[in-house]
Amino acid sequence: MDKMHKEKKVIQSIFIISFTLAIVGFTLTQSLFRDSETSDTSTFVVGTLDMEVLGPGGKAAETIEVLNIGSSGVVSGGKTWVIKNVGTLPGELTMGIESLSNNENGCNEPESLVDSSCENPGAGQGELGAVVATQVFIQDGNHPDPIISSNLSNAAANQYSLQWHANAGTITIPAGGVLEVSLQWTTEAQSFENEIQSDSVIFDVIFDLQQVLI
Repeated sequence: MDKMHKEKKVIQSIFIISFTLAIVGFTLTQSLFRDSETSDTSTFVVGTLDMEVLGPGGKAAETIEVLNIGSSGVVSGGKTWVIKNVGTLPGELTMGIESLSNNENGCNEPESLVDSSCENPGAGQGELGAVVATQVFIQDGNHPDPIISSNLSNAAANQYSLQWHANAGTITIPAGGVLEVSLQWTTEAQSFENEIQSDSVIFDVIFDLQQVLI
C-alpha cells in the first residue's frame, strides 16, 4: 500500500576532530621550551539504517485489492514484499497493521434483514474483515509455520504486532540483506452471508526496521 513502510533511520554524519599535543620541557637554567603539534585529521562516520519495501522483482509495492467477495465460493490470494536493508547497520524487523477500519457503505434490503449496523452505517460498522482469514509467512528458512494467523476485524487490530513478537522472535536483517514477507488471505463461502454486502476493510501494513546494538 502507499503507506506500507515506516522506517527508523540513523542519519549519516561526519565529525572531524583535531587533537593538539603539548610537550613542555625545562632546562637547568629554567629556560622554557615549547613545541606544539597537531595530529592528523580524525574522522568518525556514523552508520546508516534504511530500508526499501518492494514487490517481487524489484517492483514498487502496490495496493492490495480483494474484489467481488460473494460472487464466487472462495476468494483467496496473496502478496509478497521484499524487505531490503540498504543501510550499513543491521536492523531488527517487525510488522504490524495500522488504521484498520471496517466500513459499512450502505445497506440494501437483504442486508438490512440480518445486519443490525444498518441502522447507523458508516466507518467502523462493517463486518467484512471478520470473514477474511489472513496468515503471514517469512522466508528465512527458520519459520515454516505462519508467524501471524488472524482475521481483519476491528478487534484484531493489534494481533499482527503481538503475534509477530511472540512467534517470530528477533528477525535481524544485516546490512545489505534481504527478507521476503508474505501475506495470504482466504474467505470461505460458508463464512459470510448478506451482512457483508457493500462492506469494505481498509488498513495499512507497517514494516519497522530498528537498529540492532552491536
